[in-house]
Amino acid sequence: MNKILSIVLFLTFAAYGQQQERIAIMHTVDDLDSVGFTDLGYLTDKLRDIAGQILPQERYGIMTQQSIVDRLGSQERAEKECREATCLADLGRKISADYISQGHIGRFSSKLTIKVELYRVRNSTLIGSFTGDSKDLEGLLAILESKAPKLFEDMQRVTDKPVPPPKPVPDSDIVLPAAPAANKECESKFSINELTSKIQSGFPTQLKDCSATLAKNMALAASPFGKKTELKEPKAFMTECTIDGIKQKLPLGAEEYAKPVEAFVQNILNLASAVGGGLDVKKLSSAIGGMNVNDLISELKAKAANDPCVTDEPYEPPAAFENVGEDEKNDDKSILSLGFRGGLNFSHLSSDNGSYNSAVGSQLGLVLDIALSDLFHVQPGLTYIQKGAEDSNGNMTSHYIEVPLLLSLKFSVLRVNAGPYFGICLDANTSHSFSDFGLNAGLGFDIGMFYIGMFYDYGLTEFYSYSSPSGRNYELFNRTLGLNLGVNL
Repeated sequence: MNKILSIVLFLTFAAYGQQQERIAIMHTVDDLDSVGFTDLGYLTDKLRDIAGQILPQERYGIMTQQSIVDRLGSQERAEKECREATCLADLGRKISADYISQGHIGRFSSKLTIKVELYRVRNSTLIGSFTGDSKDLEGLLAILESKAPKLFEDMQRVTDKPVPPPKPVPDSDIVLPAAPAANKECESKFSINELTSKIQSGFPTQLKDCSATLAKNMALAASPFGKKTELKEPKAFMTECTIDGIKQKLPLGAEEYAKPVEAFVQNILNLASAVGGGLDVKKLSSAIGGMNVNDLISELKAKAANDPCVTDEPYEPPAAFENVGEDEKNDDKSILSLGFRGGLNFSHLSSDNGSYNSAVGSQLGLVLDIALSDLFHVQPGLTYIQKGAEDSNGNMTSHYIEVPLLLSLKFSVLRVNAGPYFGICLDANTSHSFSDFGLNAGLGFDIGMFYIGMFYDYGLTEFYSYSSPSGRNYELFNRTLGLNLGVNL
């Protein structure tokens, strides 16, 4: 009797185990290694706890970390697989899971980001995902606690749909005609016109914004004024930044259409690759400017032609004409901007027999920035500036109103400036010239709304002349090195 009872119990538990679907919550990964292993483990445990609270135990079983490690061979192997997995579904097949989820920690600007994805292993289907950002780990934990429950609730609604049993495999000597493909189950339908409209309007902007952010971060990291922080690999940053932004714009049910967009981004990054395989930021700007978004739109429409979940309903972007005036104002603002500059000068007078000692002065003025393109800018200005030198008789400082007209080449946050200037001397002393014409060259950094830079004025107009006791004539010219700070409006 006891043997019969044991067999019955064994079969009952076996049947129960077969009914359960295994959920693997993989260890959370931070590619930059800036978050400690313990903190990553806590986020993983929290995600596993939420799954256990939401999913009914009679239907789903949460795999333990030890069972995952046992299937992969060792703890080291498990950590390596988690970090290097390019497809979560493939990793799920290795550990015999039915569903697999994992969190990724990243960086965007100065914030931490988190992305959690959940896949059905059998057909590599993305069940759902969510993203968020915060200044600290506690904020990421709050995002996990608020968004993860819905992820697993949505998973139940998707997986509760009955799955037809597999058809028996015919004998090898029987040739049967190919069965027609099963109709795709549509959780929701969407308009291809809505999809292409959002991609066409949002993709170029998203790509340029991510490129500008990357260039800014790289320039700041390389400059003496930037905070030294470890940067994400440029190609990985561009892909993640662009695709995460596009996914937020896609209509419900169109998640798989992010794949052609990602492939299109990869082609652009390949065109912008340097000799060693890394990303060349200068080439990237050129590749983005020369891309043809219509090629991507055509590919999306071709994919949608065979998709039963796609409709051809007309789509009109919301408030298509309401913000035209505001957009034009923003365009004007992006073309014209005003800035204030001020700082210190170190000037001297140069002649054939040497130069006088430098005198310290100051400068204060306005600059108007006219953006002819992302690269070429013109900057006229109006500046009060002190020039001169020191000799045995003391300070020879003169006061000028100067009008520079500079061509400015803008490489993300870096500016290289060069052009002529014309100055009028305000001093009443008639022993020297009242005008000063010359060349100005310099460089600077636009860090947000702030500017820091330097310039050099090379005077071409004689400031003062004198004759030596031997009868030789000497001509003196202004030379000025300036350091300035400013605010861009």
